Amino acid sequence: MSAVSNIHSLLARLLPEQVICPPTPAGRRQRLFAGVGQPSQRALLVNRLDEAHDLQAVYLDLRQQALAGNVAALNDLGWIWLNGKYWRADTALAGHLLRMAALQGNAAAWFNLGQQHYFGKGVATSYVQAEECYRQAFERGMLHAAAALGDLYEEEVCDAALGWQVNLVQAYQWFLRGAERGEARCRFEVGYRLLHGLHVDADVKAALYWLELAAAAGVMQAAEELAVHFSSRDEARYLDWRDRAVQMGSTLALTMKLEDQVQP
Repeated sequence: MSAVSNIHSLLARLLPEQVICPPTPAGRRQRLFAGVGQPSQRALLVNRLDEAHDLQAVYLDLRQQALAGNVAALNDLGWIWLNGKYWRADTALAGHLLRMAALQGNAAAWFNLGQQHYFGKGVATSYVQAEECYRQAFERGMLHAAAALGDLYEEEVCDAALGWQVNLVQAYQWFLRGAERGEARCRFEVGYRLLHGLHVDADVKAALYWLELAAAAGVMQAAEELAVHFSSRDEARYLDWRDRAVQMGSTLALTMKLEDQVQP
């Protein structure tokens, strides 16, 4: 019998009939757990959980979906138990569920396993394990994992026991792979490095190409970089990117605009 065929026979025993709502106040839970991992359908699931009057009913629905073979629901349950924001965290159970979903090819589950190892949530912190999980997620179509890999290879590790080597060239290569596949933040990271010659030969033309793609996708920092770059070179393009950055909520661009207005 294959490993995948064993999964559903285990789920009924693993998944409890009810969940325990955590005693931690909601505001503190939000500060503790926001941003760790990713559900399969982020906006839909988070809105559903945030607005739920009965979390038990939401859980029972997700449980039923998972038992029926819905791998996305399985990942989402693992994500919730990993975080503990909506009901009491159980990182051991989260790891089991995420591995089950990952074994069935779910990219988000691989990414969440990477987050579990990166943050050491119920397991020993391991950048090596996080790297492997992020790589698996990227190969299965989660482009955001390329940004996580780029960050990981740039991270300054203070604990030598982690056995991790910073590799800035490798970091750039992962950002570039993500950029070439359309990941917006990776496009900003590549453009920024090319513009400033950080760990790569400077190439202004290529930098502007990537930064404009990132800014067009809503990356505020890319619009800021473009505004700063053109401020002393091309007034029309400067004003355009400055105002676009302002619309994105940039305080830097707003400051630039206010200063422009008071200058004679």
